[in-house]
Amino acid sequence: MPIYMEISPLHRLVTIIARGAVSGDEVRGTAQKLADARVRRFAKIVEVASASFTFEPADIVGLAQTLRADADGRGPIAFVVRDMNQPFPRMFATQTAHEGPVDLFKSLHEARAWVAKIQNAPKAHPAAAGAVAKVAQAAAEGWADPDRQGTVIRGTRTREFTTRELVH
Repeated sequence: MPIYMEISPLHRLVTIIARGAVSGDEVRGTAQKLADARVRRFAKIVEVASASFTFEPADIVGLAQTLRADADGRGPIAFVVRDMNQPFPRMFATQTAHEGPVDLFKSLHEARAWVAKIQNAPKAHPAAAGAVAKVAQAAAEGWADPDRQGTVIRGTRTREFTTRELVH
């Protein structure tokens, strides 16, 4: 099954949805897209509740290394899972917790609330606080991010699209 990934620069958020059996190629492809997009500081919501992963635990180390290629600090990562002991998210969280906030949630609502709490926390840098406030205001007013980019990854194949292609 494919992985769907959407990057929203306005909201500084990456959303990833995985369904069915997910291969190592699909996980590596997703990690490479994230590294290429240089979105390490963005918050990430990774919904894997209905996914199963067919790769080895050593692949998680490689995944984390690919994502570390971007020297920026890491934004929060919220996994939405069916089971709090689901192997892939639990192992990833355990191996990378020292790099930045990461947690597992049973619902998308809980994950979004946790990410929003972290994103809206007062920042030491005043410009960052202003940017967060602007994003929060835009989100509250229902503004869509016209620069959102989406990717569907199936095996080693990818398909890029903008959200404008989805509107008729």
